[in-house]
Amino acid sequence: MVQLDIPAAFAVSMFFVDLGKNILKREAEKSVDKKPGAYYKFLARSILFASLVICPSGLYLLAGWPGWENIYWYRRFEVMIFSGWFNPLLPTAFMMCIVLAGYVGYKLGYRLVIKGKENYLRPIYMGVLVLSGVPVLLSYPSFLLVGSYDQYHNLAGQTREMMVNAWKNPHGFGVGWLGVMIYFTIILLIMIFRIRGEVKRYSIN
Repeated sequence: MVQLDIPAAFAVSMFFVDLGKNILKREAEKSVDKKPGAYYKFLARSILFASLVICPSGLYLLAGWPGWENIYWYRRFEVMIFSGWFNPLLPTAFMMCIVLAGYVGYKLGYRLVIKGKENYLRPIYMGVLVLSGVPVLLSYPSFLLVGSYDQYHNLAGQTREMMVNAWKNPHGFGVGWLGVMIYFTIILLIMIFRIRGEVKRYSIN
């Protein structure tokens, strides 16, 4: 969801920093350069995850089921083709915000680590995830229904009764959502295991 994908990019970047904080801190202390090689390695991971995992996942759901993806807050997400110059900017801005959030999350996380304030990492990124989930939960039952903005808001002669429960796989939604979540989870687990492996090898050496 739009309301979750952007803060998720921020949180995942900070999570990667949290996992690799020992490497980042020690490399920063040993390096004569302003930024050690580990800084750029972890930055690349954060940006790549935001751009190659969260961006395509969010865009896929936004393109296929725009009402659900923005929990029926904004009708313009559903009107893209031949609708003027503004509406097509919405998915573009969405992608840019995801990558920017990933970058900001990494920069803040790294700054906390090199300043010896790594204990703030977990409360921040977990807090961001919890807070970003609040507006989604408050929008109940929007995230359980698949349909159009007009149907959800009972506009243009359409009613919410015309919508279908998300778990009944309307218009292939269930399959698409499951595919996105599997993709996200697999790549996230790969990244976690790789970082943990590097931390373990680093601590041995």
